[in-house]
Amino acid sequence: MKKQQGFTLIEIAIVLVIIGLLTGGVLKGQELIQGAKVSKTISMMNELKTSVFGFQDRYRALPGDMSNAQQLLGKNAANCRTSCDDGFIQPWPNTSLVTNHLSAAGFYSGPYNTTEVNKAPTPQNAPTNPWGGAMFVAYSSVFIDHPSLSKRSQNGIFTGGTIPSKVLAEIDRKVDDGKPGTGSFRAAYPYYGKTCQKNGQWVIDNGSTNCSGVSLY
Repeated sequence: MKKQQGFTLIEIAIVLVIIGLLTGGVLKGQELIQGAKVSKTISMMNELKTSVFGFQDRYRALPGDMSNAQQLLGKNAANCRTSCDDGFIQPWPNTSLVTNHLSAAGFYSGPYNTTEVNKAPTPQNAPTNPWGGAMFVAYSSVFIDHPSLSKRSQNGIFTGGTIPSKVLAEIDRKVDDGKPGTGSFRAAYPYYGKTCQKNGQWVIDNGSTNCSGVSLY
């Protein structure tokens, strides 16, 4: 009867090296995917901001704030019904009109269905970030403001939810000062509780996977 032999130290070492390479490759791949999502989110915020400025320059009005949008932009546009023509994109119903008006005017890809406007932003009436949250534009005060925590409204591009807090920290470092309560990028509606940011810092370790931010302008 032939004696059964075990693995040699060299064979075990080779297997461990292969496992290490595979693990490293997976982790590197995940890192690259996350980096691409971060870049995409920043690009989407910049595109929305540029589109709003272009629209305002052409029509001397803000998208989402026009009561006569259909007359000016065509049948694919929906008219604002509440808090209209006041020079602000008021939350929350009017925020879903922004991309509808931008799309109808040719400033943003779409179209966004007119039956889904004049409502809170959803993936059906607004662009979605790479994690699936509805991104929108609004004049609002629902963002963190350290150290005063004062409530003041400001224009902003909101990322929407479902973004991990450590990812928002990376976005913040790339576009601003890396802190959730200061500068131009903040922790914001709809999810910005203590599992997303705390004591003036983004929660990196064991943070929430359902956070959001805003790029103020």
